[in-house]
Amino acid sequence: MSKTLKIVARIQAAPGVADALEADMKILVEETRAEAGCIRYDLHRGTENPDVFVFVEEWETKTLWQAHMQGEAIRAFNERIGSGNIAQGEVIQLTKVA
Repeated sequence: MSKTLKIVARIQAAPGVADALEADMKILVEETRAEAGCIRYDLHRGTENPDVFVFVEEWETKTLWQAHMQGEAIRAFNERIGSGNIAQGEVIQLTKVA
């Protein structure tokens, strides 16, 4: 059984900025998919609540995911979106058990 790290990250956009945030997230997706250790990095948007975004990720190791979180793509993303565009967020680390 694979011991890769799975991540589910849920982000709630602040009112009125979801479309702009999506554009910035698409850049993040493209940059992240080229990073070492990235197996899967998909972005989804809520159909009932379009202000909700969910990243579904898979990484070779937790160490490589942590490098991503401290890396250039995340830094540039945070710089692009500035403060106040994300109302709330949650990151869940998962390991497959069955």
